[in-house]
Amino acid sequence: MSGEVEAVVLVWLNRAQDAPCLEAHLAGRPEVVDAVWVAADSDAVVRVRCADMAALDDLVRGLRHHAGAGRTLTHLVLRPFDPHHTRSRHEPLGSHPVPADLAATAAALR
Repeated sequence: MSGEVEAVVLVWLNRAQDAPCLEAHLAGRPEVVDAVWVAADSDAVVRVRCADMAALDDLVRGLRHHAGAGRTLTHLVLRPFDPHHTRSRHEPLGSHPVPADLAATAAALR
């Protein structure tokens, strides 16, 4: 099983001048999947994929210590879902179909 983790990190900068510092820091990090400036409570949202939790911790600490982030908030990504999937009104909100290959793998492990 892979220890890879994906997360969305909200970033609040110390000062407006720290924007170029954040951009430069993120450009040098291969774990960064996507980054956007936002008009929200936070200044930026960064999506990352790290080898494990220790690598994620290192990345977030780097944002605070080397990239001008005064505050960060990290959300771990649990699983994707299809926003275009139409649910029946009887289908529970958190339910999702199990892909055939996953079901076959689970059956083989029993």
